[in-house]
Amino acid sequence: FFLMIRRPPRSTLDSSSAASDVYKRQVHGDTISSAQGSLIDTEQRVDELNKQKKRATETLTKLKESEEKRRDLIKKRDFYKGVARRGTALYLSLQDMCQLNWMYNTSLQQFLHIFDASLGSAKKGSTIKERSDNISTYLTEQVFKYMYRALFTKDKAIYALSLTLRIKLVEEVIKPHDLNFFLKAGLLIEEKQTKTIAWLDESTNNNLKALSKHKFGAEPSPFFKDLFDKIQTNEEEWMSWINELALESKTIPDYHDKLAGEKELGAFMTLCLIRCIREDRTIMAGHNFILATSALGDKYDSTPVDSLEDIYKDSSTRTPVLYLLSSICDPTSSIEDFCWKKHKKVPIKVALGEGQERIKAIVESAMAPANVNNVTWVILQNCHYGLESMNGILELISGKGYTIREEFRLFMTTEASNKFPLALLHSSVKVTNDPPKGLKAGMLRTLTQVVSQDRLEKVDMVDKWKNVVFTMCFMHNILLERRKYGPLGFSNQYEFTNTDLDSCLLYLEKLSPSGSFEDNAWKIAQYMVCQIQYGGKVTDDKDREIIECYGNDFFKAEVLKGENYELIKPKYIIPKMDPVEVAKLKDEVRTWPAIEDPSIFGLSSLADKAYRLRESKDLLSSLMEIQPKSVGASTGKTRNEEVKEKLEKDLRPKMPPGFKDTDKKMDGKKGSSAISMFLNQEVRKFQIVHNTIAKSIQEIISAIDGSIIMTQEIEDQIIALHAGKVPSAWMYDLLGCEWTWISSSIASWFKELGQRYNQLSTWLKNDKLNSYWIGGFFNPQGFLFAIKQEDYKRKKEKDGPTLESYEMKSEIQGSLEWKDLDKFDYKISQKKSAVKDKDDLGVLIHGLYIEGAVCNSAKLEDCKDNKDKKEGKTGILTQLNIVKIYFEKKGDDSQKSPTASKEFYCPIYRYYSRGERNLITSFRMESAGPNKDADYWKKKGVAILCSKESLYQSSSHNITTTC
Repeated sequence: FFLMIRRPPRSTLDSSSAASDVYKRQVHGDTISSAQGSLIDTEQRVDELNKQKKRATETLTKLKESEEKRRDLIKKRDFYKGVARRGTALYLSLQDMCQLNWMYNTSLQQFLHIFDASLGSAKKGSTIKERSDNISTYLTEQVFKYMYRALFTKDKAIYALSLTLRIKLVEEVIKPHDLNFFLKAGLLIEEKQTKTIAWLDESTNNNLKALSKHKFGAEPSPFFKDLFDKIQTNEEEWMSWINELALESKTIPDYHDKLAGEKELGAFMTLCLIRCIREDRTIMAGHNFILATSALGDKYDSTPVDSLEDIYKDSSTRTPVLYLLSSICDPTSSIEDFCWKKHKKVPIKVALGEGQERIKAIVESAMAPANVNNVTWVILQNCHYGLESMNGILELISGKGYTIREEFRLFMTTEASNKFPLALLHSSVKVTNDPPKGLKAGMLRTLTQVVSQDRLEKVDMVDKWKNVVFTMCFMHNILLERRKYGPLGFSNQYEFTNTDLDSCLLYLEKLSPSGSFEDNAWKIAQYMVCQIQYGGKVTDDKDREIIECYGNDFFKAEVLKGENYELIKPKYIIPKMDPVEVAKLKDEVRTWPAIEDPSIFGLSSLADKAYRLRESKDLLSSLMEIQPKSVGASTGKTRNEEVKEKLEKDLRPKMPPGFKDTDKKMDGKKGSSAISMFLNQEVRKFQIVHNTIAKSIQEIISAIDGSIIMTQEIEDQIIALHAGKVPSAWMYDLLGCEWTWISSSIASWFKELGQRYNQLSTWLKNDKLNSYWIGGFFNPQGFLFAIKQEDYKRKKEKDGPTLESYEMKSEIQGSLEWKDLDKFDYKISQKKSAVKDKDDLGVLIHGLYIEGAVCNSAKLEDCKDNKDKKEGKTGILTQLNIVKIYFEKKGDDSQKSPTASKEFYCPIYRYYSRGERNLITSFRMESAGPNKDADYWKKKGVAILCSKESLYQSSSHNITTTC
């Protein structure tokens, strides 16, 4: 790759040997070669021969010494090859991160600067090996710190794990096929399982199956070959370990001692085991793996945050500081404070987008040595709005034709942009300024940046106004932190900023200058804050309802009580104080827990597990994205050969036969009812999908064989298939609209293809099904409308109600359960089908999951972290019993607000990602417990999903439809 270690000097040895050769040639040429007769006829010739003999002896001695020194130097140099290998791993890890974000680009010159500095700054050693180890350790620490400060918070764990894995790969501790297994695990396992653990879900069983077959490193047999037998033999202990909250810190049953004996691979094997059996703990297990290695060790756990002083030292007149912006964070005030500490004049601030025409003049003025009284620091804000001006800035600081005074410094802020000049990224010190995570850290930041002592004292009744301000700040941070739970928190990631909070506080101040709110004022304030200020940014009605729920909790007269008011019991209170001071409010916040429980947001205890599973999926997806895509795993075959074999031997045989002669089959259906027309549309759409996928598979095989041109589209499909993912073209059309269905892996996608075919083919053979898998339809809303039309026809009376006056009713059948969609018999027994009313209205549907709650006896109940996995529950989603849906005329109580009773309209989504595009309908459900109204379940994020498959997909895949 590149060789950092210089070869030892051999000039002295080489010159001595060369001189001997020259001397010998001269002597032989001048005396011996010109001699006539015998060489010992004269004394002169005898003396000359003696000298030559002496010279030859000296030359041989020097050659032997030279060879010994050469071998000794090679041996010593070999000790430094570890430094070169470590440098290779570190530089490649920097280049890996560029694939995640363009702004992470780092040049070789920047890396070499750190490398050269490390050679001089690393500790000396008593031996060469110790010196080499010291250089590798110090270099790793410096590169890690350099890159770590330039990463957004969400990418820091990815970089740390990627760096550690890269070092282990270069050192050949782990092999490429080991890394490939860690990333994919059971993603490619598709054969019928002979051994399964009944109380674990299918995904986990596939992971464990792959783990039991994998040979780590150069081992002759799989390390976990007896895993299934050990779990079944010691089931109680394994179940207890798997259900531990932090199982990565607990003793692993049956394998603890065996893993401890594996010095090189033990930590990595433990990481793979936890990744397979509890994927939501992958990040924490990765953290332990990093700490257990000698590459980063405890340095990763104690990585300091560079201060502005440290950043300033790394910058120079020609090396600007580039801040990568994230939401609600602006480093301008920190730079100004640091400028004041350095006794510099206040820096000039230029916001691009409004002042780019004078940028060059301002920077030139600050750089010019002649203008000694001018300001020497410049801050260019929001450079992503003036990318066309960045090349001009680069020319100025590059020094071509410009003399720059030593005091000059340039600070720039920008959001991530793929169009940002690469040369400027390579010549700047990159820094991120992400806010710390957590409700406690957020409140402290808000009280520092938004709330001042003057703001608290603006209103006459300071003690009451303090409660309003504190409550508004608390609600603001609740909304910010709820976003981390993904679709369970909000369907979309909304950018709520300090500007929103400041606007709300200004409005509340104008609404009640005295600080005392009447009942009507509370309602007005709630509407303006929840529906206008924050709700104005929200695009999903269900998300807006959640914000309104928090408004109901916080905007009420009890907030103005003089005593310590509990915003959320028992730890989050508004402190009583006299006099009112911002510092005392901060002291109260510092007593809060550093890590908040999901119940603070109204979510269930399982929300944290869903959040961590989502984070782990993002980690694995990102690591897979930055891996080389041109080679196979460990089979000795190329990537294209592996994909071709997979298509021919695995996927193509799983293609269902499709529906040929569809028109003839549909002609056999009785009548032209709405439900028959819906079936016709579904069958035709399925056949289009079938034909398109079959054609795509053939094109990929032909392109690999060289029969047709390998286009970029086919190349992208091969890359996806090799990674075990579904090609984007198989799910979305050219406009980005979903035209088939979303799955996390190619195995699950083909499985659903077969399930959809089974349902449609069974329906074609029979007049109707006893139960329908609503998630297996392309247009589930169309199915519900067809059922509505059928029920309307059965109930229609002369001069009766219109179709629009019918509404959907739903009844969860407590006695009807379904276990496995593959084994589900669409023609359920007559006894079970007898649940229908005598007038035979509606249909039965199955294949639904509920999140955020459980539904027992057709009523909603709080879900708990279920540890009895034998009940068939995943821990995050639980299966919903078969549901009967039917339509009838709206009653008088249909206009009754669900928030006024225990009734809750539970939304039904196609995918875990939710969103209005995936919304199908809503079921009216009742609460089983007291004091649990609709707001209670909305804050919990309760929803019914047609598929749990998207739960196992990372958030980097946007499961949305744009058309």
